[in-house]
Amino acid sequence: MKHRRGIGLVPPDHYAVEIDKVTLRTLPQWFVIYARCRACRRQTLIERRDVARRCGQDLSLAELSKRLKCQRCDNRSGNPLFLQMLPRD
Repeated sequence: MKHRRGIGLVPPDHYAVEIDKVTLRTLPQWFVIYARCRACRRQTLIERRDVARRCGQDLSLAELSKRLKCQRCDNRSGNPLFLQMLPRD
C-alpha cells in the first residue's frame, strides 16, 4: 500500500524476537503462540493467558519452550515455539 505522498506503508515481512529476553508480559498482544511437536508434528495454539495464570507473567518464551509436552505422543524434547502476528484491520 502506498500513501499519496509517497510514504511506504507496508509492514515489515517478519519481526525479530529474541525468545531469551521476551516474556509473556512483554510480548505484544497481537502475537499468537503456537507449539509444534518434533516427533509427531502436531501443532497447537498455546493460550497465553492460561500459561501466565499458572506460571506467571515473567516466564520467558525460552523457558516456556522447555516446559512443553506433546499431548499426543508425550514428547518433551525439542518442541519449538512459533509466533504468528494476528491480522490487523
